[in-house]
Amino acid sequence: MATPPAPAPSIPPNVAAARQQVVSTDFFALCYLMLCQLAYTDENSGSKAVQQIKKLLPAMPVPSGHVKGQWSIGWGPVVSPDNSNLMYAAEFSDSGSKLPVFAAVVIRGTDTQAQPSGILKQVIEDLDATHQVAFPTNNHSGAKIARGTQLGFNTLMGFKDGGRNVETYLKNFVAAHPGAPVVVTGHSLGGCQTTVVALHLASTVPGTKIVPNSFAAPTAGNADFIKLYEKTFSFCPRWFNNIDLVPMAFAGLGGIKGLWSQCKRPAPDALKIVIDAFEVLLKFLKVSYSQESSGNSRLLHGICQPPKMQPVSASVQQKAVAEVQALFHDAVKKLQHDVSKIPLVGGVAAHGLSFEMSANSFQNLGAWVEELMFQHLILTGYWDLVKASKGVAPIPDPFEKAAGAKA
Repeated sequence: MATPPAPAPSIPPNVAAARQQVVSTDFFALCYLMLCQLAYTDENSGSKAVQQIKKLLPAMPVPSGHVKGQWSIGWGPVVSPDNSNLMYAAEFSDSGSKLPVFAAVVIRGTDTQAQPSGILKQVIEDLDATHQVAFPTNNHSGAKIARGTQLGFNTLMGFKDGGRNVETYLKNFVAAHPGAPVVVTGHSLGGCQTTVVALHLASTVPGTKIVPNSFAAPTAGNADFIKLYEKTFSFCPRWFNNIDLVPMAFAGLGGIKGLWSQCKRPAPDALKIVIDAFEVLLKFLKVSYSQESSGNSRLLHGICQPPKMQPVSASVQQKAVAEVQALFHDAVKKLQHDVSKIPLVGGVAAHGLSFEMSANSFQNLGAWVEELMFQHLILTGYWDLVKASKGVAPIPDPFEKAAGAKA
């Protein structure tokens, strides 16, 4: 006679209440942002980053709330050979009952600190935004995402920890803990992947309460993709600093050209030339992007960089300026080449359009790059803004001393 399955453990009221906070409120948002920042640990070495995350996560702070909780690694971390992608799963559990409140799949995209130009590189090159592919594959809704986003997604789905990919881990987690929600979160390019990975997991791990939370994310796809995404998830906050460049790609390119004039750091002409070329190319390739609706957006009102608050060291800043200048040169050459392939642009031969740069095109570049990094990095452009948001539980900043960002 077969042994009957063990009865499911009863869920203590405090754990049930905390789970409800996950699926319907912003209570744990600062915790998610903390997990995103932890994913940037030791970006120069993937193997060291993996070890640091495993070491540091259990000591991460927890909010005061329904449960006295603790953090643990559920899966990973796993990092790509080129250190450009990293993903892990964290579990937040009740110290008393030992039951998990939720699991969080945390995604890191392009290195934005070890390689400062990565902030712009991911927007201009990595996403390959001028080409789109269907996602989910063979969908009938017309949903499409950037080809570069698809390539990044494929890398993440190929990650394995002890022979298990993240889908297998989540299936086991949900089977062991029915009703426990799964948060998917990431910052920057990881935030972009958050929307794609969450949508994928919704179909491959059915019955799971998936709660996406993206931070500083460029949009992943077109209007049909966003429509499908918001139809799938009734609660899917998108957190963005209103004067951060990256969330404006690629659904708000025009706004990038006017950024930081109020901070007396107007965009250099080189950036405007790149954006103009992008807009021409996207328009005539009939490629478009959309962001989430205002109802799912968490607008954070950014502040200009204070004079004494430096997001990075002087040497890193100098390197970043040189990298960005080279990146703009390369981007314009490629875009000029791609635009020239278009026979007609509004009745005008495309090869007649010029996106030439000169030495004057890079005026103000140094100050502009500094503002870019300040607005986009978690510890300077996001931590305090999310912490001050209504309904978000505060936690101590465990990175403040190490980062030196708030000196």
